[in-house]
Amino acid sequence: MPSATTSLPLRPENYYDKVLGGWVGKSAGGILGAPIEGYKTFNSIELTDELFDTNFPNDDLDLQVLWLDMVAQYGPYVREADFARHWRAHVAFPWNEYGVATRNLTLGLDIPDSGRHNNSYWSESMGSPIRSEIWGMLFPGDPERAARYARIDSELDHTGFSVHAEQFFAACAALAFTESDLHRILNQAIGVLPFGSVCAQLFHRVRGWYDDFGFAVAAGKVKSYYGDADFTSAPMNVGFTMLSILHAGNDFDRIIESLHLGHDSDCVVATAAAILGILHGNDDIPELWRQRVGNELLISPEVSGIRCPATLTELAEWTCEIGTKLADGWPTPPEVPFAVHVEVTSSVGNVLTLTLVAEDLSDRDLSADYLLSSAHFPQQAGSLTVAAGQTVREALPPIEVVDAPSAKPSLPYTLDLTVAGRTLTLERGIPQYGSWLLLGPFIRPADELAPMDEEFPDHGMSSLPSVRYMNHDRVNGGEDFVDHATIDALLDGENRQGRSYGVSLVRPRSMTVDLGRYFHGRGERTLYLTTRIESDTHSRHWLCLGSTAHLTAWVNGQRVLDRTPVRRRWPATAAALIDLRAGANTVTIRLDTVVDDYALSVGLKDFAGKHHHQSHWNTTLSYGVPALVADYHGLS
Repeated sequence: MPSATTSLPLRPENYYDKVLGGWVGKSAGGILGAPIEGYKTFNSIELTDELFDTNFPNDDLDLQVLWLDMVAQYGPYVREADFARHWRAHVAFPWNEYGVATRNLTLGLDIPDSGRHNNSYWSESMGSPIRSEIWGMLFPGDPERAARYARIDSELDHTGFSVHAEQFFAACAALAFTESDLHRILNQAIGVLPFGSVCAQLFHRVRGWYDDFGFAVAAGKVKSYYGDADFTSAPMNVGFTMLSILHAGNDFDRIIESLHLGHDSDCVVATAAAILGILHGNDDIPELWRQRVGNELLISPEVSGIRCPATLTELAEWTCEIGTKLADGWPTPPEVPFAVHVEVTSSVGNVLTLTLVAEDLSDRDLSADYLLSSAHFPQQAGSLTVAAGQTVREALPPIEVVDAPSAKPSLPYTLDLTVAGRTLTLERGIPQYGSWLLLGPFIRPADELAPMDEEFPDHGMSSLPSVRYMNHDRVNGGEDFVDHATIDALLDGENRQGRSYGVSLVRPRSMTVDLGRYFHGRGERTLYLTTRIESDTHSRHWLCLGSTAHLTAWVNGQRVLDRTPVRRRWPATAAALIDLRAGANTVTIRLDTVVDDYALSVGLKDFAGKHHHQSHWNTTLSYGVPALVADYHGLS
């Protein structure tokens, strides 16, 4: 418990009581929600002791302990580079946005690029709104400061709505220490968000629906307006969480009703219960709840190498210790009084535009010299001056990449920054996605000349086919348009442009590429995408594909996927366990398209005896097709 003399905005004993209440609420939600996580239905579940029989480790709480460990080491000076370093050193979660962010960081990106690059599917998911409370607990009564750290935290693996949602909940948690009225807390917390943001609009809608129609109707409207096939989608689940907070109000027992909302159930219940736990304090949480939750704290084995308290009370004591130090002024200044990270402003062709973002952490103006260098582009040198406590963005001139290893997973570079007699060296990189050959499209008319409508003729002439026939082509399935010998010859550069079909060189900028950029027109068609993957040894991997088309795939001529059903596109619409031999491997993917969507996601995950959802994205293998001058004469 904090000492009696402190700069905290509330009495030390009240601070501890509210922190412990928050952690008890967080644990209660995780225990209740974890067993039904992912079930996308509304439920009616009776609150019984049996619901609390099993305690599960939960990333909702794990990652907040991770950040507490980080702040304990670096104090208020933690910035983007510290978050990234702590994540890479201690987190092994492979799932969804966590796995994408880990891959991005491993390949050399900084925050916020780690959250927005190659992350279109999960960038607005629940992974960051659920880890918001720690910032409110460390900065009680200071919603703006809590929201500032929540933004950096969220941008590690998210963008947009999820960032705003974590800021909102962090501000709610901070205000719950010094405000007693729930509605004042919510209204003030919305003020930390940009005016007109989707998250702010969502809150006003949910509050209006709840006030006008009650809990059940409001829940249905959230599902209707914000529902998503991905059960972790943040707008839907944040809407459920807001509704749960409004509905529970001053009655903590009502938190069980948020379990009825399903979907990302542990996140919804845990976030709502944590904020209510802070608001009420542990002493005012009904005794039955505290008994059921207990005091045990479990941390997932994928979070390792940090201090892991064994109990909730120990976690609360540690949280209060660090929060008190932050309130009283952190005694140790940072070793290097500059925080710096790099953002990739654009990457088009072989031209990069980078921006240095530097913050002065000292109490005086500082100047710094920088040198950006790589074996693949000319050095960029300069200097910048930053006022005490301020941040500057230094946009570098466009950098032309020469002799880039386009097939390598990352293009490395080094940033050396010298300030106040100290040198800070950052080893960074730009993810690369190699090159592929696109063969086709291959287009065939529909199998039958569908007759005109006899009762209401389509045209003035009876000899013409139907309107349906005129607007559709055949979805091909049985016809082979190219064989594997031809594919190998094309990969070797043999007569690419002398074919009676399109042959285009494709250089993706992420795991998802829109193949429709390489041809004109719409309709049902067959596309082949092929490349070679170099592997030093025999290895097994998950080939993960995302498409709305029927998918067929071959590795070294062996079929590994066979005309998959048509589904909506996400990064693992289809997956196959494949074997790569030492040396060159030919990978070919066939798309038989049904609708006018020609986007394809393709990536490899390392196989370690687990399902692809439990596996990490590969960061070592390279894709490559020899480029010929003639390849650039086609459409692109």
